[in-house]
Amino acid sequence: MKKMVIQAPGRINLLGEHLDYNQGIVLPAAINRFIEFEFTENANDAILIEALDLNETWVFELAQLNELQTAGWKSYVKGVFLLLDINESIKGLHIRFKSTIPIGAGLSSSAALCCGLAFGLNEWLGLGKTRMELALLAQQTEHQYAGVQCGLMDQVASLFGKEAHLLAFDCLSQEIEAFQLPLVGVQLFLIDSKVKHNLAESAYNERRAQLESAWLLTQDVFPDLESWRAINEAQLQVVLTHLDQSTQKRLRYVVDEMSRVQKVQKLATQILVDLNDVSLMNEHYRDLGSCINQTHEGLRDLYEVSCEEIDFLQAALLNLPGILGARMMGGGFGGCLLVLAKADFNLNLLAAVFSGYAALYQQRPSVEQIILTDGVQVL
Repeated sequence: MKKMVIQAPGRINLLGEHLDYNQGIVLPAAINRFIEFEFTENANDAILIEALDLNETWVFELAQLNELQTAGWKSYVKGVFLLLDINESIKGLHIRFKSTIPIGAGLSSSAALCCGLAFGLNEWLGLGKTRMELALLAQQTEHQYAGVQCGLMDQVASLFGKEAHLLAFDCLSQEIEAFQLPLVGVQLFLIDSKVKHNLAESAYNERRAQLESAWLLTQDVFPDLESWRAINEAQLQVVLTHLDQSTQKRLRYVVDEMSRVQKVQKLATQILVDLNDVSLMNEHYRDLGSCINQTHEGLRDLYEVSCEEIDFLQAALLNLPGILGARMMGGGFGGCLLVLAKADFNLNLLAAVFSGYAALYQQRPSVEQIILTDGVQVL
């Protein structure tokens, strides 16, 4: 019997949060948390999908799919099948999937679901689509079937990830450059806050709309300006005078974050040069930690997508010896903190922080130790 197994990773984003839909460069990486799909032939003509973690099953025929009402994971499955525009009828297909990506943690489980399913169907049916075509299709699934106007970063990270590398993804040109960030004497890990406020999707769409309106206005004032990346401080001050206070803060965050991304790209290059100089390496990683902290402050105070629980954890972490930087990651209002720490940081030091957090918020966080890994692949 024909059988195929696909592995689709979640992702982190080192820096560049919310720049993927704001003409920026983002620095994501695929991580060793996956959705695994098993494709096999089915005895009858129907398409059978099993979400093993949820103990849910869905049976449908492709011809009927457009009329079916869906919610949750089924909406993503529906979107991928319809947007692939499969002309031939699929018969006898059984797909089972299970996940090690924490749901609601900001690690892009939805992108992994869409990318893994699209990649698997592309391989199973020999459709011949490129990884970038599949990334764009997965993005459109989010837009049209989940109502989230996301950028392309999550899909690119899941499909193009490379072991031990970050990706510099230019969201304007769609160019992808993989580059090393050697973790010498330091480590990255995640802390899952175990909270996810339902503001996240509506706030995401609202902020995207604010920046799109600001860009239209900016094009009227400075028609030769190609993107936010090209704006200088004098031009920015002019634009800010035309915006309401809330949008001013959003734009200031975007411009500041673009500057931090540039700094971190230069830092990564310098780290490769200075690998054998311990004192310089320590200085470089202190600088990286500072950038990470500044991003959290911007997300909290200017973009206003953090929350009390995440801010509690971030502040508490920075009081621990060996923590270099910590910031919320993902759309916001919960999810994970990305932490840069010295390699010898003792994870047992987190116990007191977690106890204090649990007493306040009735949730106990968890630590997710991560490895940067390859993108979607056939196992």
